[in-house]
Amino acid sequence: MSTNKRDYGDLLVLMALAGFTLWYLLDAIRVSSAVQNLLLILPLSLVVLAIVLLEVMLRLKHGTLFQRQGEEGEPLYRTLPVVGLFAAYVISLETLGFDVATVVFVALFLLLKGERNWLLLGGYSLAFGFGVALFFAEMLPYPMHMLVLPD
Repeated sequence: MSTNKRDYGDLLVLMALAGFTLWYLLDAIRVSSAVQNLLLILPLSLVVLAIVLLEVMLRLKHGTLFQRQGEEGEPLYRTLPVVGLFAAYVISLETLGFDVATVVFVALFLLLKGERNWLLLGGYSLAFGFGVALFFAEMLPYPMHMLVLPD
């Protein structure tokens, strides 16, 4: 006779993520409902809530909401270099500028993940890095340090 124990851990994490996101969004709206204040917070909050809802719906559909998912995550020795790379990225923002640091971070991340097509690696890194830098430079109300792009 086998007993199926329910695992509520994943559901609790999803609910905590949704709860924190709602609290943060409502607090940001309470403090200031100005467009500049909510420019990034509101869309990102809606995306997070949509992802949580989608995950819950998919798990309900497949009947796996209360079952632990397999342990097929990446091992620690493959995750730590990415954490170190991100730390180096954050530290280098002031020195390299947001634009160059983002390009270098994306290129090194793709290398760590096994990308070996140099044309794709360079093209994607340049397009994504400079695209993100231009987007944030135009959308945020304060100047960001850039090395190549105009401040």
